[in-house]
Amino acid sequence: MPNARNNKTAAKLATNIRRELATESNLRVLEALPAFQADDHLPNKFRRLLDRLDAAEQDKPLRKMLSTI
Repeated sequence: MPNARNNKTAAKLATNIRRELATESNLRVLEALPAFQADDHLPNKFRRLLDRLDAAEQDKPLRKMLSTI
């Protein structure tokens, strides 16, 4: 059964993971990985959604986005 101590530890761990993922070096590595590249054969609807997401991310730095998750 989860208790307050476990919940607090899990929250700290999640915060630390988000902080580490948002470092500039990790962002460069992740953006270069094939798993994070859009497939050239995506339907137009998905391509438009990805374009909207890219535009939103340019307006709001990833670090701020990750802190809201």
